[in-house]
Amino acid sequence: MYDFPMVTIMANPKQKDSILLLGGELAELLKIESKEIIDFITGQSTQQVSISISQRAKNKKLIYVSPKVLKKLHLRTGRKYGISRQNDGIHIGPVVGVMAQTYNKTGRPCGGQSLFIRELINAGHRLGQICFGFSPYSIDWNRKLINGYTYGRNGWVRGVFPLPDVIYPREQGYTAPIKRIRNKLNQIGCNFINPVLIGKWNTYKILSQKPELEPYLPETRLIKNFQQVNNMVNRHKAIYMKPINGSKGRNIIKVVKTSGTYKYQYQINNQIFHGKSQNITSLRNSLHRVMGNRNYIVQKQINLLRSQGSVVDVRVMVQKDHTGRWNITGNICRIGKTGSITSNIAAGGHASHLTTVLAHNFDNGETRKAIESEVKMLALEAAQALEASVGSIGELGIDIGIDRNGRVWFIEANLKPARQVFILVRDHQGRRDSVERPLLYSRYLAGF
Repeated sequence: MYDFPMVTIMANPKQKDSILLLGGELAELLKIESKEIIDFITGQSTQQVSISISQRAKNKKLIYVSPKVLKKLHLRTGRKYGISRQNDGIHIGPVVGVMAQTYNKTGRPCGGQSLFIRELINAGHRLGQICFGFSPYSIDWNRKLINGYTYGRNGWVRGVFPLPDVIYPREQGYTAPIKRIRNKLNQIGCNFINPVLIGKWNTYKILSQKPELEPYLPETRLIKNFQQVNNMVNRHKAIYMKPINGSKGRNIIKVVKTSGTYKYQYQINNQIFHGKSQNITSLRNSLHRVMGNRNYIVQKQINLLRSQGSVVDVRVMVQKDHTGRWNITGNICRIGKTGSITSNIAAGGHASHLTTVLAHNFDNGETRKAIESEVKMLALEAAQALEASVGSIGELGIDIGIDRNGRVWFIEANLKPARQVFILVRDHQGRRDSVERPLLYSRYLAGF
């Protein structure tokens, strides 16, 4: 366990609201003097207090406040919290809000993310943080409060929380109202673990400008007209078309040209559709159902490794911790559903360890080690390059392909990576680390 500074907050009914009472050893640790006027802060909520030091207090990890201050700062008596002395005052927490869709469902207020957010809340508690889930539409801007959910001994509990130090964005979609809310929260002083959006085309443009990464990128073009699609499929015989802001393998199309015929395949609601077109105009008309008015890229097909005939890629979870540095939390192979053109778990795929998949495809142990090393290097280099271009990023799910010759390819980067792959391969430590690291990074962002 981490040796972070922790303190227990206690309510004292006899104490004035303007007084913060603490022991001499804690005062020395915080470099604070008696009668000093200072701000006592949780998230974006503040109470100005005068310091009172008790030299008789034997326990250096206790702070006493009035019940009114306890309530105002959304603290609980007898609970341990992280503590940090910063230029603007004494901070408790940090306060971390997980922004997601919420629903009026008993036991699942955050829908499919309820288990994950519960794990975050529990991990945050162990780290001395105030952690809760909330909808971006549940903010009381006038009172600077949020109506959200936390998890306790009796299950999910609705509560009122301060505007956070750090927000972990897990909401779906990138609507104009969500962007306005994020901008407003940024202006107030809330830090975000991840930016709003990168997109497949922007990702490609950023990475292709790095000479050391460009060889790992399959040829990619932004589709402005279907003649580009025709040129790509004539050149490569097989191509993928992907929505630039898509996720979970949705609306991806594969096109193969053989003997003048365009054969295509896509998947909707886990149902696979096949078709043929005799010319590029017919192909465009046939694919309108799945493409709609979305912006797409076209990319040459990588001849990926197979597992029992199904496509395989590698999901590398790269995350920052309390040091602010990138770490690889895990690298797990995703194996597509039989007949599927993608490896996505959400589309019916399953998972396996990278070492297992490599052992089935490459006899030479040195070759396998070299591939594993290159996969990790590419994931870290891509994360650093993207961050240098778009701003601070706390975690990414980097998808990497390995072709049948052992060549490593960058496929895409995801700002909201799922953790299900860890469960599927029974990597319980990897799962725990993947949940804990965004909270550790929150400490870094909040100055703890």
